[in-house]
Amino acid sequence: MDILTHAISGVAIASCTSTFTKPSVKGKCKILAIGLIGGILPDIDAISMWSKFDSTIGHLFNLPASGKIIYSSKYWYSHHAFFHSLLASVCIGLFILLLIYLSNFKSNKTLPTTTFIKSNVIYLITFVLAYWAHLAGDLPTPSSSWGGIAFFWPSGNYIGGYGKIWWWNNYDIFLLILLSIIINLTIPVFIREKRKYVTTIVLSLTLILISIQINNREYNYNYSTSKGQYAEMEQKSKEEQKRILGNKLYSYMAWFDGKMKFYF
Repeated sequence: MDILTHAISGVAIASCTSTFTKPSVKGKCKILAIGLIGGILPDIDAISMWSKFDSTIGHLFNLPASGKIIYSSKYWYSHHAFFHSLLASVCIGLFILLLIYLSNFKSNKTLPTTTFIKSNVIYLITFVLAYWAHLAGDLPTPSSSWGGIAFFWPSGNYIGGYGKIWWWNNYDIFLLILLSIIINLTIPVFIREKRKYVTTIVLSLTLILISIQINNREYNYNYSTSKGQYAEMEQKSKEEQKRILGNKLYSYMAWFDGKMKFYF
């Protein structure tokens, strides 16, 4: 799935989790930022496609293959491998929490650990859930050379790769997530007492609607190692979006897509 949809999926999670606390505006922005980071961080393993990867990281660690080969392979640091696992979400989440603790400890060395955990656990929860949202978004994409994602790493079994949606052009999913963010950021203005329940319902309904949209695609986008049908699948994904959104809304989204400097 495209990086923009991954990013806002993390923000959508954060827009919900932030209502389980009573943060200041600054605190809420931090939670949203953590959600954003959690939503995009799994794709850090795509760095092997960086044009200077071989001469920098590859050379530094004496990696056995070029970045392009690593990307499509099943090394633990390949795309869809360790960084697309439950274990990675927890490990990285705890690491970020540790960094926050050390940062706070410098300014307040008498801060009890239990007090710190109670006031900052929301960041860990938000990050992990946003990370999982990214993994969930990758499950229905094509299997490609990986056969899914290494969800239960270090197990060598990859799951997902169902080919129900294309890598990008999923404008309907993007719009549903964006709408949920807008609603959940607005709800606390009007509802204070039970806002966490309402935002949870909004997020849950969004997930249900996304699931319906994914399962109502009319084309199978799956492929393994051959990319012979790549252009055809790309075109089919656009045709499906036009069918789902209608010509007018589709034209707006296609225009927006054209303004992006990355695949959307």
